[in-house]
Amino acid sequence: MKVLFICKGNWYRSQIAEAIYNQLTHSHDASSVGTFVGTKDEPEGQVLSNLFNDTSFFFTVLEAHGLNIRDNRTKKLLPKMLNQYDVVVSMAEEPYIPDFLKNDTRVIWWDVKDGGDTTLENMTAKYNEIEGLVRKLIATLHTHTAD
Repeated sequence: MKVLFICKGNWYRSQIAEAIYNQLTHSHDASSVGTFVGTKDEPEGQVLSNLFNDTSFFFTVLEAHGLNIRDNRTKKLLPKMLNQYDVVVSMAEEPYIPDFLKNDTRVIWWDVKDGGDTTLENMTAKYNEIEGLVRKLIATLHTHTAD
């Protein structure tokens, strides 16, 4: 089942969710994008390893869980993408939610706040929060496909 994870910049929450989903399902069925990617402040195609400074625990926590996404690049959400996935999950917040996303009734909304990579404790908590949501999503999808 193809899953699209969305956040504002596609360099934090949605990237984490994509990596966890693909690891847990032993697949490459999940992708991630950002609603604000492609703007002057957040150009498309940025390499994640260039976005986090030395004080960030982002890669430390992900790599401790066997996830290496340093070379991932940011990608922009396009309206046509919503129809290319079986499930769409958004963590984007106002004012970074385009109308086409806001008005799509198929979108699953997760209230996951941005940031949290500045301490090991906060980054671990953010990882655990997203992992828990991804595990629930997988369980729900498995239940629906088994029916």
